[in-house]
Amino acid sequence: MKSSRGILIVLVIVAVCLFVAAPAFASVSLNKYEKQLVSLINRQRIKHGLHKVRVNVKLVDAAQGHSTQMVKADYFSHDSVDPQGETWSSRIVRYGYQRTGYAYWKAGEDIYWGAGLYSDPVACMDAWMHSPAHRAVILTRKFRDLGVGAYKTDDGYQGSDGVVWVFTLDMGRRTH
Repeated sequence: MKSSRGILIVLVIVAVCLFVAAPAFASVSLNKYEKQLVSLINRQRIKHGLHKVRVNVKLVDAAQGHSTQMVKADYFSHDSVDPQGETWSSRIVRYGYQRTGYAYWKAGEDIYWGAGLYSDPVACMDAWMHSPAHRAVILTRKFRDLGVGAYKTDDGYQGSDGVVWVFTLDMGRRTH
């Protein structure tokens, strides 16, 4: 009797956890390259003794929006080329990763684009891990949240012909 009650309690706890977690995952839509990049980032963090980071819908929206904008406006920069010249940190705040109400707020961003053999998440991650500044963002101990954006164009980009993928990684942490 005790063991069946214990099993029932465990099943109820699992069901509640799944029910509570489901809306958070359901609201985030990642393409296959974005999912692969999240996996590669967490693999590197674990390899270096760090916490996994969790997908944050606000950072995903900011990263996806930035990758899309860079392709459509044919530029490559952390800051936008619109007349206001929005900085990357202002962009992620505008997308909802707010500073207000938090005692601690820190964020970082990596961007990458590649064509041909250099246009997949593995090539992107390899480039970032071989760049001290990009590697530092990925391996920042305090970060707990991330958003990724991977945008594909078949029309070329930055003078390159053919298929090109543009990636944005936004990472951060906020605490009350």
